[in-house]
Amino acid sequence: MQESANFIAAIDDCWNQIGVWSNTENRCPKLQEVVHCRNCPVFAASARKIFESRSLPPNYLEEWCRHYAAPPPLRRTLEHSSVLVFRVGHEALALPIGVIDEICQPEMAHRIPHYNTNILRGIVNIHGQLRLCFSMSELLGIDDAKPEADGKHRVFPRMMVIRRNESRFALLVDEVLSSRRYSHEDILPVPTSLSRALVKFVRGILQEGEQSIGLLNETLLFQALEKSLK
Repeated sequence: MQESANFIAAIDDCWNQIGVWSNTENRCPKLQEVVHCRNCPVFAASARKIFESRSLPPNYLEEWCRHYAAPPPLRRTLEHSSVLVFRVGHEALALPIGVIDEICQPEMAHRIPHYNTNILRGIVNIHGQLRLCFSMSELLGIDDAKPEADGKHRVFPRMMVIRRNESRFALLVDEVLSSRRYSHEDILPVPTSLSRALVKFVRGILQEGEQSIGLLNETLLFQALEKSLK
């Protein structure tokens, strides 16, 4: 250690004598070219000599060999999924992004003869394609009472077209809120306070601030839509 200290003391630290860290008025003429001492090859060479002069601590190489030879620590990788959050009545619900075909303005539904149900509203024309239109509030047993307007934002009812294989269904919702990502660890148990009709379709709860979002089971949802046609 003493040898290293003597070696460092023997280095000509011109950066402190005539460089940018000096108080003298007669600065090094190389500063006009390199601007700052840290850009000077003399400064870089001196720094390299200082580091090379330092002796390694005992067992330095052995410790780092053991470190890099050890297997990497197990890292828990979280698989994330994306959902679209929307509102039906007072309930915030979500469906996987993968089943959402498109979102559009509500179209006029034409009644289907012999299908006098509140769940199936009729047929709608979306970009020239005829789709069966369903009421989400009726299907899920949600009170369709609208939340009181707070004056902060306008509410736009929407029609969501969902798909599975060759099936395309249009769903009436009161508002499309946002999309969000979540991991399996974010899913909370379904509370007992949910209605019996809705609890059948919700497989978990996502919490976003004070808002609870019901994560819908898309398989059961499609089965219920197809069953309502029989």
